[in-house]
Amino acid sequence: MEKASVLDLKNKILESLAERQTAVETQVLTIPRVESRLAVGYSQKNDGDYQLELRVQSGKGAAYRRALTLKELAKQEANIEVIPRIEIPPKKDISEMTKTQAPLAQNVRPLHIGLSIGHANGGAGTLGAFVSDAKDRECILSNNHVLALMNKAENGDPIYQPGNPDQWPLLAEDQIAKLSNFSIIVTDQTNLVDSAVAVLRKDTEHNSNRIPTGFGFPMEGRIIREVDDPDSVLELLKKDTPVCKIGRTTGFTEGTIGAVALDNVPVKTPIGNVVFDNVIQVNWESNSKPFSKPGDSGSLVFTKDGPVAVGLHFAGGERRVESREIGVSYSCNIYAVFKILKASLLD
Repeated sequence: MEKASVLDLKNKILESLAERQTAVETQVLTIPRVESRLAVGYSQKNDGDYQLELRVQSGKGAAYRRALTLKELAKQEANIEVIPRIEIPPKKDISEMTKTQAPLAQNVRPLHIGLSIGHANGGAGTLGAFVSDAKDRECILSNNHVLALMNKAENGDPIYQPGNPDQWPLLAEDQIAKLSNFSIIVTDQTNLVDSAVAVLRKDTEHNSNRIPTGFGFPMEGRIIREVDDPDSVLELLKKDTPVCKIGRTTGFTEGTIGAVALDNVPVKTPIGNVVFDNVIQVNWESNSKPFSKPGDSGSLVFTKDGPVAVGLHFAGGERRVESREIGVSYSCNIYAVFKILKASLLD
């Protein structure tokens, strides 16, 4: 299928879903009928052919039957996957990974990507990248739910490295930044990103967006760069393209692209079920080789060939493959993150 055709079909599906459901059901997905939820995106094969990507939370019911009908409409050029759950991990799950198990959860200076960071009142997440904001200030980038506590924090709140519970009690000398901006996450409309930035304290030393050395990571020392338009991000992410991330809990890991531009994705969060659009799905190789675990939220996702920034990891879940359930991870489109926060990667 050509790209224009798959995008046209995707838009028609979203329009029909809006007509079949109330606005609240479509956007918030708080209805208890899991079998009625349908997400839609696409993927590009290596030969340049495109296919529709459909996601349901149950292998039976209205959404699954609808997905089968849509696959026929797409002349079988569609992939249906059952994703029973997607969630932003709670603080208790993060606490299960101790400092001795996670070397990136230690106190480290100079700063580098992948380290444990957090708000005093939240769980630890990951320092995803070093960015410049609209005022040309040096900042760190992570998720709203890591730095801004799902909208509960305020600009000016201190951010620490390492975050709680990797160090407790927190020390004033471990403050590295102040929260300066974040995308509000809402329950009554769709969300595009889960992101936040914090301004670094003056004279804070860091290694910019280099893959850190000393851990035996692949590509160590290489600089992660960014692209300057949204189409370039998605064109890099063909089906099964290898992508990487460096996170507080699992370190350097690899996964493969399952789908891009997924809309109507329901995510369980501390403030209830919310919906995200323009999501990137990253498949795990296996449960013994996870792409992410709790504490990796905020990790920068980048291509193995490059490396080029493509996403900001924010949630995880499971997908059903035959009779098994294998982990899956979700990222916000990095171009959308930068556009909304008016930020860009530091050189």
